[in-house]
Amino acid sequence: MARKRPRDIQQLFGGQRLQRFTDFTEQYQRWQQQLQQCFDALQLSPLLAHCKVVSVRAHTLVLEASSAALANRIKLQQSRIITHFQSESTGHISRLEVQVRPQMRTPLAQSMAKPTQAVQKTGNNDDETVAKLRQQAELCEEPLRSQLLALAEKYEKN
Repeated sequence: MARKRPRDIQQLFGGQRLQRFTDFTEQYQRWQQQLQQCFDALQLSPLLAHCKVVSVRAHTLVLEASSAALANRIKLQQSRIITHFQSESTGHISRLEVQVRPQMRTPLAQSMAKPTQAVQKTGNNDDETVAKLRQQAELCEEPLRSQLLALAEKYEKN
């Protein structure tokens, strides 16, 4: 079996794949700019960090949000967002689709470090913890009151 010769750099940069990718990235940047302008106009700027345009296809603007609550807020402004994108000559947009994709949480190492710090802090403040438990017990009704008092006694013994 014969080996294929390596491609010349000019062949790689002159290919249709690279041109399609370049065209798409330019279009994607325009969509993001339009979304930013739209959110600024609708006074939704704080949501922009948690939302982005995925695509515009078949007369549908597809947005991605990091939570269902944000997606709901965006859907409430659906007609205004569609109007903004139509006026900016993106093409004929008649629908808005919002997909929920939660962002990644903090790394495991950081999340594991926080509880150990909290345990160390509570170990130094046992008297304060007992006092808070007793104060809360006074404000509660049974059976929670007795459970809080029992927990306070347990802290006192340690």
